[in-house]
Amino acid sequence: MRATTTPVLSAPLRRVAAGTAAAALALTLAPGSAAAAESREAVAVRLKVADQAPVDVATVPRAWPGELLETQGVPVDGNDLVDVVRDGREVSGPRKRLRQGDVVRLTDVVKERKTKRERVRAGVVEVPTTKLKPGRRKVVREGRPGVRKVVAVKTLHNGEPVKYRVVQRKLVKDPRPRRVLVGRKASSVAGADGLNWAALANCESGGNPRAVNPAGYYGLYQFDIGTWRSVGGSGVPTAASAAEQTYRAKLLYQQRGRSPWPNCGRLL
Repeated sequence: MRATTTPVLSAPLRRVAAGTAAAALALTLAPGSAAAAESREAVAVRLKVADQAPVDVATVPRAWPGELLETQGVPVDGNDLVDVVRDGREVSGPRKRLRQGDVVRLTDVVKERKTKRERVRAGVVEVPTTKLKPGRRKVVREGRPGVRKVVAVKTLHNGEPVKYRVVQRKLVKDPRPRRVLVGRKASSVAGADGLNWAALANCESGGNPRAVNPAGYYGLYQFDIGTWRSVGGSGVPTAASAAEQTYRAKLLYQQRGRSPWPNCGRLL
């Protein structure tokens, strides 16, 4: 039932209709009336429409609730709820036909479809690296939130909200997470962790992670570019942290032993 399209009878009009029906019922039940036998079949029920005051009306016996509402000029649509209350309990099915003293209750149900857009958190992606000192963080890309479209149906009973149901969620703009490098210690390398890497670095470069030899050797352990990349390094060794340079040197030792450092390898 939608009050915006088909108005329900007002409470005063319903009281007039109820009074008329009650008077007619009393008249037909008067002793000696010619229609007494037929009128005994009439039943009195109470009609409660939406948020209006209830009224008493007369109807034929065993009428369906919808028939009563139609005779009373009450519009009902496919969303509205029609209940019959008998002795304080709701009834249904074949037992829903009206009896004396029943209450017919019509609930005006309106369903509103609403669409909104909501923000989707960008989030953060942390990438561990040995190029930074342990614990240090560096933002390499700022994040951007996304957008999601949400479609929901809001249900109202007699103008009061009773239910909110989301029927669709659709991502219309992907979020882009913030990307952060996080410094960590270089991973251990089996068979190489217990060696004297500080002594080797001191011999090769004077312990300077930024040392550059004009012949094309870089960093603590004087890697050439080809060797550096063969153990997973990127860029030039001097751009990496001391921890990463040591890690790559351990990997090289695992592959080739002391041979990459023919002069200083004896110190390991």
